[in-house]
Amino acid sequence: MREDIYITRNQALKAIQARIEALSSQESYPLCLESVAAEIKRVRRSKGSELLSALGVDRIDAEGVQTLKSAFAEVFNNYYGHKIVVPQLLRQLSSEGRSAKEAKRLILNDAKLLRRKDPKTIEKYSLISDEAVPAARYIRHLFRVDNLFGEQPLPDIRDLTDTVGKDFTYTKEEKLRSAERIRATRTQRRGLRIASDATRGFFTAVLSLFTLVVLLGIVVYIFQTGGSTLSWNFITGKNASEKVSIYMDESDGVQPGKEFQYNAKENEFFSPNWGVALTDSTDSEGKYVLKIAYIDKDSPFLRLKEHNSDADLDGSYVNVGAGWYLSSAIRGKDADGKAVVLYPNKDKAEKTIAKLDTMSYITSGTITYGGGGIVGPLITTLWMILFSLVIALPLGIGGAVYLSIYAKKNILTKIIRSLVDMISGIPSIIFGLAGAIIFIPIFSNGGSIGNILSGSATLACVVLPTIIKAMEEAINVIPPSISRASLALGASRTQTVFKVIIPNAVPGILTGSLLATGRIIGESAALVFATGTIISDTISPVSQAPASLAVYIWKVMSGEAPNYRAASAAAILILIVVLILNLLVKLIASKFDKFTPRGPKSWARRLWDKMIAKIKTRQEIRNDIRGGSKPLKEGASNED
Repeated sequence: MREDIYITRNQALKAIQARIEALSSQESYPLCLESVAAEIKRVRRSKGSELLSALGVDRIDAEGVQTLKSAFAEVFNNYYGHKIVVPQLLRQLSSEGRSAKEAKRLILNDAKLLRRKDPKTIEKYSLISDEAVPAARYIRHLFRVDNLFGEQPLPDIRDLTDTVGKDFTYTKEEKLRSAERIRATRTQRRGLRIASDATRGFFTAVLSLFTLVVLLGIVVYIFQTGGSTLSWNFITGKNASEKVSIYMDESDGVQPGKEFQYNAKENEFFSPNWGVALTDSTDSEGKYVLKIAYIDKDSPFLRLKEHNSDADLDGSYVNVGAGWYLSSAIRGKDADGKAVVLYPNKDKAEKTIAKLDTMSYITSGTITYGGGGIVGPLITTLWMILFSLVIALPLGIGGAVYLSIYAKKNILTKIIRSLVDMISGIPSIIFGLAGAIIFIPIFSNGGSIGNILSGSATLACVVLPTIIKAMEEAINVIPPSISRASLALGASRTQTVFKVIIPNAVPGILTGSLLATGRIIGESAALVFATGTIISDTISPVSQAPASLAVYIWKVMSGEAPNYRAASAAAILILIVVLILNLLVKLIASKFDKFTPRGPKSWARRLWDKMIAKIKTRQEIRNDIRGGSKPLKEGASNED
């Protein structure tokens, strides 16, 4: 058998005829054509097939396959061209008054019926059942609907006979109607596209505006509610208030005939005998308190003394000031020595002032100061941010480097990536339960009460997928040519990772840290289980059950009397902290980012550059003056 793969048209025709004769003893001629067509399709993939044996070659190339297809097309058209004489059908329909377009439609409709093996249509064309489907393909092939022979050019229906061209052409009216229909269809499609785009844009704008309005509404409500509460004392003050037992010597009491003057504000009630103004207020938990709004510098209240078990403090003067409040009954005596009792929580400010004016001096009572601050939750949150990032950043960076550089593309890597994605979708309360079971016994020496370390380890697990994803994106942004250049210069893969890839991925590390910090600050469900809900003022990494800012908000809002003002003030503080961190991270990341294309500078950046330029210019002028050379005026020269 010859090994060359070149075949001629006559060889292809003879081989096809030989295969048809070999198959004709087993099946009908149409089925033989179908079998030969199937053999031609797989002739290049089949070694030692009957068709190759008929050709007398071992293998065949693409050009040989095309020659086989051309030869088969001749055999196929020759057989079905005698069965179905399309030009004759067109002439017959034209003689019946049918247009060329309508004649084509009727013949193609017959092709559809033949594909379904409709008995009447098969009888109309004098075919057998096995010839129905190939005949339908032949008709569709002639009318350029299907291409049966691959790259083989389709026969032109006008070339089948010289007398058919006139019958098959479109009239001028049909062409005009077709062009008008095409223009109308294009206009309709353009209108539908414009309407669709406008509808999508409208709904996008409405939803975006709705989201913006809701967000602005939340921010405005938070600032309106908590703006008056947020202060430096609120940020740095302790949450627990301190009570002082007081008394007064009779000689330090009210001096007869002396009255104090003060223009009381709204809701303030002033005692001219004691020089103190009281007002009705609420504490950080929303409970009623009687607050000292004003105290004169010569008021007898400044001569109150403290009852204390400590001998050094017992009998010392109490430095009472505005902002303190009366928390329990205060007893004293009037000028005649009769007992007078003040009940601040019951009598309110106006009645208390009326009773206070009748009192000459105080014998016992309790006043309270401080409380309502969030210094403890704030320090707890800062500790958790530090410890969580210390735990999560090395693990996240290592995991991202492994998945992006060292890991092979196999089923194990796919499973690891799927687990990372799955962990990021687990509810945080599940992490809290896991932290309570795993980390609390570890960091509390087998105890059952959480601390900052157990909460930080839990939050590290929560933010780990976020850091891995951000770091992976940062590594993928780095051009591969940089790594290849480092390896080409003789650096090992480890040196390339630590001295080339990680330094260039600093923006991604900072972005992951920012996202993780935002999640840590706002997390409360996991910390309820893993840390605790005790609002403590003395904080250390091993403090028992300290509450973070998010847990503080949850706690002050979960009671019977939710404290919206304190919760809103804490929320404002969280927003400010996140905003400052975001700006810092953006500023630092922009300095290290070498691969992001630089766009035009914003107006804020241009203003900042102008300010820096002016400062530098002024500094240069000062340096020149101090150095003995005065700056030249505009338009002057050194010779002048």
